[in-house]
Amino acid sequence: MSNENLTQKNWSSWHHLLHKELLRDKKLIPNGAHLLIAVSGGQDSMTLLSMINDMKNQHNWLVHVWHGDHQWHDKSERFALELKSYCAKKNISFFFDQANKEHIASEEKARDWRYKKLNEKANQLLIEKQKNIYVLTGHTNSDNAETFLLNLARGTNFAGLSYIEKKRLIEDNIFLIRPLLIFSREDTKQFCKQMNIPIWEDPTNNNLKIKRNLIRKK
Repeated sequence: MSNENLTQKNWSSWHHLLHKELLRDKKLIPNGAHLLIAVSGGQDSMTLLSMINDMKNQHNWLVHVWHGDHQWHDKSERFALELKSYCAKKNISFFFDQANKEHIASEEKARDWRYKKLNEKANQLLIEKQKNIYVLTGHTNSDNAETFLLNLARGTNFAGLSYIEKKRLIEDNIFLIRPLLIFSREDTKQFCKQMNIPIWEDPTNNNLKIKRNLIRKK
């Protein structure tokens, strides 16, 4: 990384850590890659979007954003429009899908819907760009711990007590990448605060009927 980058106003110690990790493992997100970032608007995904967008010129990445509106709360459509406006100001292409909340009433159904829509958009970009597509999500090591506890609570056997993978092939020429596993949720909170990154916090994150929220809060 050049001295010029080190002195950039938008370059933080968190940027440095992620950039160092990407230089160490150059196959994780190769130079010239086409990226589709899943952005909910929360602190983790906004940290991911901000860092990757700040680094894109150094790695010749083409960045796209996908947002899924679950319609689980009455502000969800407004949040989506505000996020779209934020991306437009930064010249980032923005894709958006809206779910029928009756069809995704559970955590599992909502997750399945998100990945289905992400996969559809990745395939569309794959046809258009004729290059590998890298789907990025904002999972942190805090999510890793929660996933382990969720699997344990479900009575998963030893083989099922796995952690979140950093990279995996989800279908031909489409890779799923979790670059932020080196950070915690506290890190992303501090990053957004220090760098003045806007956050659209989903109020359903406080719903303790959702198992992951219960583990996170309690």
